[in-house]
Amino acid sequence: MTSRDAILARLRQNRPQGPTLPDIHAVPFLGFEDRFAAFAGLIRNLGGEAVQLAEGESVLDHVRARWPDHGRLVDLTSANLPQPVRPHDWNDVDVAVVPGELAVAESAAVWVSHPDNTFRSLYFLTQKLVLVVPRAAIVDNMRDAYARIRFREHGFGAFISGSSRTADIEQSLVMGAHGAMAALVIFV
Repeated sequence: MTSRDAILARLRQNRPQGPTLPDIHAVPFLGFEDRFAAFAGLIRNLGGEAVQLAEGESVLDHVRARWPDHGRLVDLTSANLPQPVRPHDWNDVDVAVVPGELAVAESAAVWVSHPDNTFRSLYFLTQKLVLVVPRAAIVDNMRDAYARIRFREHGFGAFISGSSRTADIEQSLVMGAHGAMAALVIFV
């Protein structure tokens, strides 16, 4: 045994016992009467917006009507996916339409994941992020979301919510601080 291993073994042997973690299942969560209403209300408070498209409405038509003077638009929900060479190739994207796997009503967060990391930077470099989520894929809380997520099947996954913003002690609010300036979640 090396001296390093001996030191680490002694540390493990003598570390104090941590507190008992709370049982998150002790108090049942009854859920929301209207998950979409809960999600939409919270994301509105966060600076984003959620809409439900009617049957037959086009996501791209809705996006183009909302932002008619947009610049470069990238649609990752189509069959013709663009192939960037490097993450910086997304630096001039104004609107990104991306698929979301599920939405969480209690946090207004959307889980996004892709089999590879090719599109990861797009979520944070675009000016306006549009997350397209199936209507049936909205859950009440993060506990339900984590039960449905398969972490090891993809190389990237994240919960994204609202538009990016930060504020400082001088009460200066900056939109798009480390991500999109506008977020729109479309339920289809």
